[in-house]
Amino acid sequence: MNIRTLKFPRLSSQDFNRDRIRREYLVQQAKTAVKNLTKNNFTAHYGETGQKARQILLDLIPESAVIGCGDSHTLFSLDLEDSLAEKGCTVIPHTCAVNSNAFDDKTPGYRILGDKQLTREILMNYLVANVFILSANAITLDGQIINMDGTGNRIAGSLYGADRIIVIAGANKIVKDLNAGLDRIRDVAAQMNNIKYGNEMPCNKEGLCVDCRREERYCNITSIIHRKPDSADFHVIIIPEELGF
Repeated sequence: MNIRTLKFPRLSSQDFNRDRIRREYLVQQAKTAVKNLTKNNFTAHYGETGQKARQILLDLIPESAVIGCGDSHTLFSLDLEDSLAEKGCTVIPHTCAVNSNAFDDKTPGYRILGDKQLTREILMNYLVANVFILSANAITLDGQIINMDGTGNRIAGSLYGADRIIVIAGANKIVKDLNAGLDRIRDVAAQMNNIKYGNEMPCNKEGLCVDCRREERYCNITSIIHRKPDSADFHVIIIPEELGF
């Protein structure tokens, strides 16, 4: 065979459309996670687009509900504030996880409280809200939810107390298993949060977690929800898009 006579197959621009391929991959991941979250007794929802997921979320929130929110760029991207106000809801101000610069950071989109005692009282109210909404740092393909906090207020709100708990996450958070989830949190989510808050941490310098002892680290408390907690009204919405950290 003369190699000069070989012809490579012609591929259309559609075959090379990375966005289409990435989208189909995220759809596959999202649908698998939803299926297995359902097997683990969560009420799992597939939000085909961000807007459809937004409507699912709004439909899950009763009129005049008191809502607690974990710090989440996924939630910010859904632009819920006006719609919740129309439903007569009260949103408990979040505190950017109450890290070392939560009281003076002026980043748009955050409500900085400036009073530690008031902050404590507000965080306690998370536990008795009608609805608590947060994202996830990682969700495994077999339907487990992993979160890691510096202070623990977000994790506490996700475990017990609220009448309804809702986790909403992009399919970029989906990982193979628990170990991959913990790796994602330490080497991706934590480092991106450090960048967001302007914290110069060892993991950002090294490119991976070095299990530092810095006081301002975010990797202090880990929750793994293997199955829906007993008697909990627990919903998970997965969106086949890249959202949040």
